[in-house]
Amino acid sequence: MFIDDVRVIVEKGPLSAEDAKYYIDRIRRSTKLTLKKVAFRRGDAYLDIRYSFEENPLERIRRVDLAPEVSKKAASR
Repeated sequence: MFIDDVRVIVEKGPLSAEDAKYYIDRIRRSTKLTLKKVAFRRGDAYLDIRYSFEENPLERIRRVDLAPEVSKKAASR
């Protein structure tokens, strides 16, 4: 599938087009390069995002934690 001229591949797990567009927009805000391809792989508690750009032959990989944040408590000594 294509979203805003970006090839989108969902390798594993469910991912809506709205969610894919959200992550594509976040990637575009963080760089000036032209986004070429994004691949998503969803696990139980994470989402792997692999993406590449037109101008840069390297592929970038990010892992997004899907589990709710656990409040951290200070341990007393």
